[in-house]
Amino acid sequence: MAQLEADFDVVIAGDGEDAIQLALEDSPPSVINADDPKGDLFLTAKRLEELPLPARDLVDLTTYHYDIDGTNVTPLVSQLGCPFGCNFCAGRDSSMLRRTRIRSTESVIAELRHLYQVYGYHGFMFFDDELNVNPKLPELLLAMLKLQDELGAEFRCRGFVKAELFTTEQADLMYQAGFRKIMCGFESGSDRVLKNINKNATKADNTRAMEISHKYGLGMKALMSLGHPGESANTVEDTLEWLVEVEPEDFDCTIITAYPGSPYYDQGVHIPEAVQTKGEAWGFETNGDWLYMKDLDYSTQADFYKGALGDYKSYVWTDALSPEELVQGRDSVERSVRGKLDIPYYEATAAERFEASMGALPGHLYRQGGEAS
Repeated sequence: MAQLEADFDVVIAGDGEDAIQLALEDSPPSVINADDPKGDLFLTAKRLEELPLPARDLVDLTTYHYDIDGTNVTPLVSQLGCPFGCNFCAGRDSSMLRRTRIRSTESVIAELRHLYQVYGYHGFMFFDDELNVNPKLPELLLAMLKLQDELGAEFRCRGFVKAELFTTEQADLMYQAGFRKIMCGFESGSDRVLKNINKNATKADNTRAMEISHKYGLGMKALMSLGHPGESANTVEDTLEWLVEVEPEDFDCTIITAYPGSPYYDQGVHIPEAVQTKGEAWGFETNGDWLYMKDLDYSTQADFYKGALGDYKSYVWTDALSPEELVQGRDSVERSVRGKLDIPYYEATAAERFEASMGALPGHLYRQGGEAS
């Protein structure tokens, strides 16, 4: 926090939509707390509903490079917040990130109609953490069907789901409403690691979700990560074997980073002489298993985030695997699974500082089907 206050004139904690007005005043406070649900700056579901649509005329929408079945896609958000407690996820103790605020079906449909009529889009990427956290998801999907009939259009959509909440009813309606691609943070093929993550989903839950996606023609991208407490050569192999078994349409395998705001980071304890390294580190323990991490300056270092195959770096390690061994394990999963399932590699580069283009690769690096590195 001291570093943030030294680097910025104003720091906003929490929702920014209303807080930014206060930050732009002539003499704003140095710290604005918009993360208090009882405060005026916290976005309630009612306030979220009242906000105007994003000023997309001020954004170069063409910089988002993604298509579904040849249909250009643009992003939108129908809900805020994720109620789950994954230990690697930043913001688990933040009301702004932990409390779910869901827009009404009518509000989302109005935005979809606007995007179609004003910008010509009929492809949509829902950037909600998990669409099926919304108990009214079936209602929304049926309304999307009705809207397409009204417009004489055919939508193509993509979004995230939570494995243990995924049902055949949801999958059936999603396909009818135009969803052809979905993603899920499965993270691991090991129940031991899933328990340590506090994922709230088991390997069996994950397998069932993948089976449902196959049954209803929804191309599932499996989001996987290595380096959690208890990670070992055996759990890495469990992840590799699970991916080969369930046959996702695509997958992404990263090495975990302990971001500030995550339980891994916030509950870490200082270790003067850590396992697998000659220097000091921080450690997080759960169920008797440890994750170790280096203290990074996130304002100057960016190579902790993903990276190209063969040029990956790890700043975490476990009792069983060094940073170098985690990189080797990650590269092995990438090569083996893509080779066995014939899933193509996408051109990727290591992240650049403060890289941001609506989640897309720079145009000269983009290839069909590719996403941000």
